[in-house]
Amino acid sequence: MKSKHEEHALAISVWESEGRAPNRSGQLDQYGRRFDGDGTYTIYHLSTGETAEIGPWKMEGLSPKNAARALRILNTPKLAGGRLHL
Repeated sequence: MKSKHEEHALAISVWESEGRAPNRSGQLDQYGRRFDGDGTYTIYHLSTGETAEIGPWKMEGLSPKNAARALRILNTPKLAGGRLHL
């Protein structure tokens, strides 16, 4: 059985290979990460402060490495045909 951190890493690897997180409209949202005090991080929307959700996945309980990778993907607009897709 995979740990929660291994499952998060796998999901993020899929995002990296596909170019961005699933179900993203292309709009440029900005996300941050918050240290939760137990060694994990939560990704949150900077404007609302709400925990980010991608599909059914609430982005909390992330390892430091997975949080950094998720932030990079979420905060980077997708390139479509060599042009930014916002």
